[in-house]
Amino acid sequence: MKRLFLLCLLMLSLPSLYGSTPVTSLYGCTPITPLTETKTQKEDKDQKADESVQKELFNLARRGVVAIDVTAHVIVNQLINEKLWHGTGFIVDVGKGLVVTNAHIAGDIAVCTYRVKFGNGKTAEARIEYIDAAYDFAILSVEPKDIPDYCIALKCSETPININSSIFAMGNSGCNEFSTYPGCVFDTESILWLKPLAEQSFQFSGLTVGGASGSPVFNNSGEVVGVLYGGKIVSGAALPISYIVPVIKAIKNGQKFSRYFSGLILNYTSLQDAVDAEAIPIDAVAEYEKEFPKANNKIVFINDKLTAFGGDKSPAMAGDIIWAVNGVLIGADLKKIDEIIHENPGKNLMFTVFRDGVKKEYEVPVHELSPGVKKRILVFAGVTFFETTDDLKISSGKGETRVCVIDSEPGSPFAAMTSPSDGRYSGGVFIIVSIDGKEILSLDDLWAVIPSLLKKKVFTVHFNKLGCDPQKCSVIMRYNPEFANATFYKFDQEDKKWSATPIK
Repeated sequence: MKRLFLLCLLMLSLPSLYGSTPVTSLYGCTPITPLTETKTQKEDKDQKADESVQKELFNLARRGVVAIDVTAHVIVNQLINEKLWHGTGFIVDVGKGLVVTNAHIAGDIAVCTYRVKFGNGKTAEARIEYIDAAYDFAILSVEPKDIPDYCIALKCSETPININSSIFAMGNSGCNEFSTYPGCVFDTESILWLKPLAEQSFQFSGLTVGGASGSPVFNNSGEVVGVLYGGKIVSGAALPISYIVPVIKAIKNGQKFSRYFSGLILNYTSLQDAVDAEAIPIDAVAEYEKEFPKANNKIVFINDKLTAFGGDKSPAMAGDIIWAVNGVLIGADLKKIDEIIHENPGKNLMFTVFRDGVKKEYEVPVHELSPGVKKRILVFAGVTFFETTDDLKISSGKGETRVCVIDSEPGSPFAAMTSPSDGRYSGGVFIIVSIDGKEILSLDDLWAVIPSLLKKKVFTVHFNKLGCDPQKCSVIMRYNPEFANATFYKFDQEDKKWSATPIK
């Protein structure tokens, strides 16, 4: 009995297996901590923590994203544009009600009204504040009092996105409002050519369908790194936010933003191909690779120079490989040229190029582009007329300002011009030369001739079709003037609204 008592006492004096004191192994070496957290439990705990952080990130993003419904009252291209379309935008300033979206969502040449839907389900009217003359983005404005307290302004990243970076986008994809999808960046020097000027875009894997245009693309910190503007269902393309930040700052400060253009159409080519073709000396490659270790073998070259912007007088030549601008090496950083232009507004640029393997320097003038918002549109007999825009000058290379037509409604007498039954000169852009013997140089000239057209059933139109092979054409049109209404639309930059004036 005494031995049993001593044994029990000894056992009680040992550290408990469930206490905090480690138990030494039989070999007297390794301490063992019983009932530690298993690997699976730790992974589950980490996953729940990650999910919690991600949920909070998505909740914040939703407070800055808006779904956009666009109603077009006047459109230029009847075949491409519908009367109603959908897109996405995001808030960048609550106090001024600024919302960023795509230019093609805002409507390049159209009279539109907009309604935005916030993440909490409330809606408000929006107006056009700015459409960029060169790149695919626009800024809408909402009355600050109409923005719910729920909403926040999203932060624009100051750090460029890199290949293999994880991103996520949130938007009105497929009219599924505020849907979120992840992706991974696989290219940071892409050009999709949805606008007449090359936009250095980044591409990422991820689902993109109609309605996603204008969606903010976020990095893992929840900062906006780009604006989605195109895609191929399984991938998306976004314009880097650095293109847009200077415009946002100017509007916030109540300043006019001016977009400048060199008159040169730029593109990418392969550095290796340029060396093999002896367009660049081999000893220049080391400088390039040291300065741009992640440039993916791409380099910028001049694809074309436009006579509409003084290209016939420019020392630049198609094929010149751009090495530096104002002494700054360019490599594959196409958007750096845009930044340099706007750091020196209105001033000539000093280009350093390689031409046939020889380094050259020359000055390139820059040109201020007119605002992207079209201020005057005239609708008559099922056709929308507008005056030549700078983006049209860029795409056509023609510099003169004239009255243009792209398409006509079914039943319009102008279908004989825009969609002839024999297929001649159909599609594209048409420049009106004269109507009923009256020269048409502006919308004012067109307005002056319309009252006489409303009194007759037949008239002649002379026009030119723009393209690689410009054509001079003429058609005789027959129509019913009693059904041919005419209206002049003017955009007021002060109150951001369109006015409509009937022409009789």
